[in-house]
Amino acid sequence: MRGFYGIILATVLHAAGICAQEQKSLTQLAEEAFIRQEYAVAARLYTRLVERKGKRAPLQLLGRTAQCYVEMAQFAEAGYWYERMLGRPDCPAAIQALYGCIQMNIEAYDTAKAHLSRFNPSDADSIRWKNLLLAGCDSALQWMQETPAMAVENMKELSSLGSEWVSGMSDEGLLVVSNGYRKMALSTGAERRPATDVRVNQPFFKAYLFKQYKKGGVENSILEEVAPELLGNIPYHIGPVCFSKGEDTLYVTLNVWEKDMSGRTKKGPVNGWRLMSVFWSVKRDSGWSTPEPVPGLNLASSYTGHPVLAGGGGILYFVSDRPGGQGKTDIWYSEKQADGHWGAPVNCGPVINTPFEEAFPVINPDSALYFSSRGHPGMGGFDIFRSTGNRADWSPPRNLRRPFNSGSDDLGFVMQDNGYEGYFASNRRGGGGGDDIYHFMDTHIEAQLEEPAPAAPSPVARRPASSDTATTAATPPGKTDSAIVNKLEQLRFYYDYNSAQLLTESRELLDRVAVVLLQYPDWKLMVRSYADSRGSDSYNTDLSAMRCYAVIEYLIKKGLSPRRLYYENLGEQEPVNPCRDGVPCSEEQHRENRRSMLRIIY
Repeated sequence: MRGFYGIILATVLHAAGICAQEQKSLTQLAEEAFIRQEYAVAARLYTRLVERKGKRAPLQLLGRTAQCYVEMAQFAEAGYWYERMLGRPDCPAAIQALYGCIQMNIEAYDTAKAHLSRFNPSDADSIRWKNLLLAGCDSALQWMQETPAMAVENMKELSSLGSEWVSGMSDEGLLVVSNGYRKMALSTGAERRPATDVRVNQPFFKAYLFKQYKKGGVENSILEEVAPELLGNIPYHIGPVCFSKGEDTLYVTLNVWEKDMSGRTKKGPVNGWRLMSVFWSVKRDSGWSTPEPVPGLNLASSYTGHPVLAGGGGILYFVSDRPGGQGKTDIWYSEKQADGHWGAPVNCGPVINTPFEEAFPVINPDSALYFSSRGHPGMGGFDIFRSTGNRADWSPPRNLRRPFNSGSDDLGFVMQDNGYEGYFASNRRGGGGGDDIYHFMDTHIEAQLEEPAPAAPSPVARRPASSDTATTAATPPGKTDSAIVNKLEQLRFYYDYNSAQLLTESRELLDRVAVVLLQYPDWKLMVRSYADSRGSDSYNTDLSAMRCYAVIEYLIKKGLSPRRLYYENLGEQEPVNPCRDGVPCSEEQHRENRRSMLRIIY
């Protein structure tokens, strides 16, 4: 299992002392670290062994080193070790498939297919795995030819040197889990020396709340721990959090920190592991109650985590690797009983669950289930899927494709209540190295999620279903109205270099635009945005999309319905002066091309 989700599954402890370890061979130390899932430590020890043995290093040693990097999601490093194995005449064919997986992670799908085709297993499970990967490569190659339906933005303000992902929304903001914020000076203070998970040499995960608000007309944001008085001093991992509808009951995934441990041994350096379980706490006048395992939900020797409430709070979905499922980790559910406790867990069934890993369930405002899976054909790693239904009755999952999915792990698709804005996490190329949080916005995203739109040429123009198209003719405007339209379409909204933030002058103009559009409720608006010629074509297309979003979001906050708003992100197209690629221009000339414009649709 890839290290990201494996990190949150268990914390492995060992009992052997340093003095005792010093008497052991390097091989023993490496193997013990690997068994304890201390992959960062094991990788260093295995590498030292390889260096000592040189060309005589056994294949098993190279394979162990590669697996350590796979578990830590360091795919380039894992690929290096698999390549060394493939260069050996005694390399087993299964390494071809493992190397093919790495090529999928870096989106080299043709190369991945070539290596996967050289793996010819005889057992049914391996054949199914190979066919699943090949189907994913074929789909990914097709989807890579499509123009993404929208741009996604890496949220730099939420990025750290560690990993972050989103788990849901609360009344106050976005719920985030991270192992990179502990040293940051948050409102609850910084930790100079946070406790570290030795398996990946990173701090333990913790739950946070990201709040955005306005003060003095300026957008502000704050990041703080979730219920620090309750969770602040809990050792080990703190995983995803969710709240009841009234936010008076908190459900959280925690490493069991007391004596309840699995795999405990009386001898040797491995002393068992602390599994993740779902805890709950109730808020009373005196504060939160001490967190306790949810009765009847957890199972000894099995992982239980990532709780999500649905059905008005009457159904709790969660992830578990317990017996009776379809495979490694499945999505399960439990129903609230009349006495307030949770009933016996039930598997959500084989339509969404597979013999591989399903994880990161989210029930969004559209009541659909979004989850990540390795068991349905995808682009590589965890892909995000959408399914409708409830309990154990679900529609066949649909892959969300690009831009939400990539060759890497894509996790936790969370929508805001406004219906046009959301977040997900990914460790895709171009990010900060670990799992980063990405933001997206589209005024007609609900229709796209329900049924993917066909590939469209760039620029991408957003339109709703045919029953409410942007091109539907209305009563032609009169002479006075035409003058108003002309004034609106003459407006220009400019931006600073490499920025999608509205300038003060643009906000003042948009205030007037909003007033006019509220007076003409039949009019629709197309926002057309551009970038200057500096930077790559793809980057500038994404940047112009962000500028469209800035205008649209501002108008929505002024009272306009999202259904009246459309956009075209035109990138470097249609410059108003000769400033194309390679043409020397002044900053003022470049600024003229960094603009948004309006088009009224009757």
